[in-house]
Amino acid sequence: MNKEQLYGIALAFTLTTVGMFVFTLFFSEASFFDSIALLYTEKKLGALISIGALPNLAAFFLLLRKDKYTMAYGMVGFLLLLVCLVAGLKLL
Repeated sequence: MNKEQLYGIALAFTLTTVGMFVFTLFFSEASFFDSIALLYTEKKLGALISIGALPNLAAFFLLLRKDKYTMAYGMVGFLLLLVCLVAGLKLL
């Protein structure tokens, strides 16, 4: 794994976290961590993670347009990890 892939992973993690935070900020009265706990107990945390990951789509295509394929590859790797996490949350 090279530095560009790590940047892609860090970018995907940051965008997903910011997306989750912004969505929670606009649509929840509770604090961010209280909302996470409530969504986990209601088995809806996977949906929040999926919605939070949407900004990654724009960043991915922007990276492809700028020929940053290795960084985009890192983003795809992180998003595959998120898919596994969401699937695991559905099974629990």
